[in-house]
Amino acid sequence: MILVTGATGHVGSELMRLLAKQGTPARALVHSPDKAAPIQHLGLETALGDFEQPDTLDVAMKGCDQVFLLAPPTPRQPQQEQHVIDAARRAGVGHVVKQSVPWASADAPVVFSRWHGQIEQHLAQSGLAYTLLRPSSFMQNFLMSAQQVADQGALYGMFGEGRVAFIDARDIAAVAAELLTSPGHQGASYTLTGPEALSAVEVAGRLAAATGRQVRSVDLGPDSYRHALAGAGMPGWLVDGVVEGNTMLAAGHGATVTDEVARLTGRPPRTFAQFAADHRVAFGASRPSR
Repeated sequence: MILVTGATGHVGSELMRLLAKQGTPARALVHSPDKAAPIQHLGLETALGDFEQPDTLDVAMKGCDQVFLLAPPTPRQPQQEQHVIDAARRAGVGHVVKQSVPWASADAPVVFSRWHGQIEQHLAQSGLAYTLLRPSSFMQNFLMSAQQVADQGALYGMFGEGRVAFIDARDIAAVAAELLTSPGHQGASYTLTGPEALSAVEVAGRLAAATGRQVRSVDLGPDSYRHALAGAGMPGWLVDGVVEGNTMLAAGHGATVTDEVARLTGRPPRTFAQFAADHRVAFGASRPSR
């Protein structure tokens, strides 16, 4: 039995779908009953639990021999994922697949990377067998800008001259499914990327091709970008983290392309053009492609 945390997010929901398709026994940790129905419709189990209540994690972990570990990003994420690791150790879990981030370390320049560095250190000290996934920036992050692209034909962001090897969250899930259902990955760390490193202008061009509409890239400086994020209602800690991350990407630190997705799943990762085509209506196309 595999326990999947973060089961309703971009990666987790696709992972649950893939495990159900394979007929692999899996259980989703959910925080409210209304989140359980879509997973139960897949024929999979759910368990109500709270990252801040270790006793609920102990109940959810019963009978599980593997865990997919990912909590939502909050200032409490290190403690919350550490609670899951501790519960996994108490339950005698044999293998943890942890979704991490690039540059994870205790002294990383990006707060999210520092948090994941703390979690990775706790996992390494737990005595549990584990595998680390370090995916590049998600293509799905652009969906947060889809309405602006649709309404204004503009993609706003803090891009600089950097290229980024964006990855589709569905490919991260495919790798996670492979690691959780096949042996030989314990102790490994995989850097996952898409098949190409793109500039913001190229991203806008692919959105334009998918929607049949003009899309331009508008590069905001750090101050304007920070102001825009805060104006959209983002909490300060999240604004800081997003600006830090985009500073690294704008400087070219996200341009490396790896072949890990193809090597682990047997098929190439999705291109940005494929992602844009799949979500073309959200970005302003008049009708879905056939």
